[in-house]
Amino acid sequence: MKVDEFERKINYKFKNKSLINLALTHSSFKNKKNKNYERLEFLGDRVLSLVISEHLFLKYPNENEGALSKRLSNLVSKQTLLEVAKEIGIKEMLKIDIFEKRDLKLKKNTSILSDVCESLIGAIYLDSNLENAKKFISNYWEKKISKNIFPPQDPKTLLQEVVQKKGLDLPKYNLKKKEGPPHDPSFEIEVSLKGIRQFSATSKTIKDAEINAAKKMVDYILKNKLL
Repeated sequence: MKVDEFERKINYKFKNKSLINLALTHSSFKNKKNKNYERLEFLGDRVLSLVISEHLFLKYPNENEGALSKRLSNLVSKQTLLEVAKEIGIKEMLKIDIFEKRDLKLKKNTSILSDVCESLIGAIYLDSNLENAKKFISNYWEKKISKNIFPPQDPKTLLQEVVQKKGLDLPKYNLKKKEGPPHDPSFEIEVSLKGIRQFSATSKTIKDAEINAAKKMVDYILKNKLL
């Protein structure tokens, strides 16, 4: 995809083409000035948070700070940014060393694409103004903002609230297995709850493994209407 095609896709035409090129340049890509998207990512992260925060403040006037914070955290998460990055085709435009691109692991690649999405927001802001950055964000976040009737919760918190309302003992998380070298470990966590079958999940961190295991149990409980 060429730059002008990409601009049409995102409905924004850059006046300063060096900004869009910089926003799409990974640190492994060799260029004369050896610059990359990281500073723009820093700026874009703040612009995105400001715009989404204002939108949530106005859209949900009856929600407290905690509920708004949960919504904000979900909407600016790596996963949400990755969804937008895929929607606009950032991977096709990314300037990155061919060997680095070949060797990228999925998790790292996910982080890069979401980071570049933030850098693009920063570039639009610098190239024009906050209003145009708002337009871009609104185009790709509006449906995501309106999608959840209730503030999103992480599966561990949701599972805990469900069992507390029923007066049950809290779920227990046990480390079943740890594998791999210190720099690249893998943890298997099992969650158990009296009267419910056990569920386990594996991830690179204990926290993520617990969240994934809790999600499996929550999905099972909701599907089978057990609580």
